[in-house]
Amino acid sequence: MKSPPVYLDEARCRASVDMASAIAAMREAFTRQAQDRVVNIPRTRAKALGKSLNVTGASDATLDRYAVKIYGGGNFHILLYSRTDGLLAIMEADWLGQVRTGATNALAASLMARANSSKVGLIGAGRQALAQVLALEAGGVMKELVVYARTRETLDAFCERLAPFIKASIRRAHSPEEAAREADIVVTATTSETPVLKSAWLRPGAHVNAMGANAATRMELDPSIVASAALIATDDVSQARKEAAEFLALGESFDWTRVQPLSRVVADPPRRQPNDITVFKSLGAGLEDLAIASLLYDAIRAQT
Repeated sequence: MKSPPVYLDEARCRASVDMASAIAAMREAFTRQAQDRVVNIPRTRAKALGKSLNVTGASDATLDRYAVKIYGGGNFHILLYSRTDGLLAIMEADWLGQVRTGATNALAASLMARANSSKVGLIGAGRQALAQVLALEAGGVMKELVVYARTRETLDAFCERLAPFIKASIRRAHSPEEAAREADIVVTATTSETPVLKSAWLRPGAHVNAMGANAATRMELDPSIVASAALIATDDVSQARKEAAEFLALGESFDWTRVQPLSRVVADPPRRQPNDITVFKSLGAGLEDLAIASLLYDAIRAQT
């Protein structure tokens, strides 16, 4: 007999998904995409009732499931379906979105950063920043963290909140340049419309996870970072053609064949030189929502 759909609120979602499992789920999802088992549906945006209504979707032939995420105006929901059994669950997805983004970015860093990377520079201490840090430590690429935020109050509050959850040392930076200067991995987690990270601040061999800006109107990186990078990847190239402002700013001179989908990076990890600058442009993709929703649903079912 078919089970009725379950409704999972934010509290249940936060309590039921751990970051290491989320990273593993993202690796499996992008591996299946490389095998043509996963179809990602790029985000659409529309105005509705004065708000931006955003929709992503994906299907996974191996899981025999598909999912749709709808969000806008502070509300986030994932609808998870089985091809044969219909609607499985409705999930409140604010924290799930943060976790899947952090997990995807940690996966990218583990494959694209140089070996033995351990020092992370974080620019931004807002809503998405916590999951980014938790994921990088769970992914084994962070032992030191240097954080910059626009105000001292925000910076202090973030570091105090974060300290009980990680083993890495934490240092407060006085400028974004200080956060980036000695980092092996630089994470931009802002909603800035203008670049917060400059090429001159990066040490040779640094990897950049640019994850805060996922619209063509927002730009976290100096486009010269992208222009000079030895390796560029993103979670969905077709989505990047609409949303990756740092790429779009380079105009017709930008060679889009340089941008690799993360699925290709996962399936065939690239070789890199020690001084190569690498960039992962994180936009957030429907296949990540499907993967995190399936992970959570299966974990909940295993408990019953």
